[in-house]
Amino acid sequence: MSQSRVVLSERLVALNSASSVLARGVNFVVLLWVYQYLLRRIPAQEFAILPLVTALMVFAPLFFSFFIGGIVRYMVDACAKGDFVEMRRISASIFIVMLAATLVMIPVGVIFAFQVEHVFNVAPHMVPDLRVMILLMLANFAYKTITVPFTTAYAVTQRYFEKNLLDVLGDLIRAALLLTLLLTLGPRVIWVVVATVIAESSMNTVMLVRSFRILPELRFEPRLFSASTARELTGFGLWTTLDRLGAVLHTHAATMVLNLYGTAVEVTAYHVGATFFRQLESTIKLAALPLQPAVAAMNALGDRTRLGNTVLRAGRYGLWVSMFLATPMIVYADVVVGLYLGPDYGVAAWVLVLFMVIFPFTQPTILLASAALATKQVRSYVVPALMFQCVGVVLMFVFADGLDLGAPGVTLALTVVAIVSHLGYFWRFCLRLTGRSFTEFATQTLLRGLAPAAAGACAWVALRLIMPPSGWTELFLQGVIGACVYLLVLIGACLDPRERGRVHSMWARLFS
Repeated sequence: MSQSRVVLSERLVALNSASSVLARGVNFVVLLWVYQYLLRRIPAQEFAILPLVTALMVFAPLFFSFFIGGIVRYMVDACAKGDFVEMRRISASIFIVMLAATLVMIPVGVIFAFQVEHVFNVAPHMVPDLRVMILLMLANFAYKTITVPFTTAYAVTQRYFEKNLLDVLGDLIRAALLLTLLLTLGPRVIWVVVATVIAESSMNTVMLVRSFRILPELRFEPRLFSASTARELTGFGLWTTLDRLGAVLHTHAATMVLNLYGTAVEVTAYHVGATFFRQLESTIKLAALPLQPAVAAMNALGDRTRLGNTVLRAGRYGLWVSMFLATPMIVYADVVVGLYLGPDYGVAAWVLVLFMVIFPFTQPTILLASAALATKQVRSYVVPALMFQCVGVVLMFVFADGLDLGAPGVTLALTVVAIVSHLGYFWRFCLRLTGRSFTEFATQTLLRGLAPAAAGACAWVALRLIMPPSGWTELFLQGVIGACVYLLVLIGACLDPRERGRVHSMWARLFS
């Protein structure tokens, strides 16, 4: 297989990234509508089981990521070398191991579902619904997991655009199902899980069929099973498992803490505020995902200069996108929460602000995980990350139980850990991997990445002080004015000559 199937053109990367943003945007709009619809019709005690189920199910993939963590990385490497036999050996070896692990995990999940009322603080009348939701998501997760080795064709061949279109279609199916269930059978949290399971299972089946057509080399051949290959993949997956554990602890452990030491209102307020953060963060990560195989290929081909340039440029782009939304969220957090949820959930504004403050520290190194994966420095990335996140969990208990700070307290723990870890370790580690100096990082990524946010913040703060918004229309108009200032500074002062030339070219084609 030619290297061109792994090393993307920049135009294709842009197309794939744009489709990723579209897919995530559709999902976010659906979530916003569903949350507001439910919170206006059901008590917080009932809604609070949704974030609890979500937090529970994000812990489940940790078990299987031990087995699947290295699949894409090794598949891309074999694909770049044109080794079709190795690709089939990888899929055969890991599938057999994952199938056996799934058969062990399912009974454990079923037992937990029938004992869940003894583990968490849940209203007795909500236990049956919670049990059904866990079982449905467990079945969906098991199906997705055993098909993972055969759905990597999209990552290997860079068909992110098609995959994102399928994700958009899945979100539309889920939205249609959810709307039908809510309007015909009544407002219940369980319909969120039912619609999600049906839509995701359907789309996963479509992607499985398409993957075999896109990349026939993924077919399962039991005779190619290799115990040594399975051991290598699971050994690599150990570090990606720890990485996922850190990511889960980053936001979802707080739900468990608040379930024990907080109220249903605090659990709901935290979940809504964290959803804004997770959706924005995951959107940016999805937009950067098409670069992961390219980064691996750059390292495999010894192109260190291009690798360093890509990491610094991606950090700048990550800041531009994240701060374009995070900056007005910080300025107008209380207004947004008041209009969206009402006065009973004012604490969510503090949660939202504390989450948005994280972006200036995490986005400059958005490709750090990909670079560590490509250069096989996963251990040096994952172990410190997990240690920092464990410290964050300890701080959550201190702030929520000891200091009784509730939802803002657990969010503050996450914010402190994110800032300290990136300033103290991850920025330096990224520079060491890419061979770049801090001066280059500061000038190319930090200054140019944060300058539009500084200008936009001044505009939005001034507008709010002069004309405090009282409704969605005023808020939207002020947002547009500040966004114009943001974009003017970005285009006028932060683009390099090559980027400016592309903007002029796009502008000319748009109006020609």
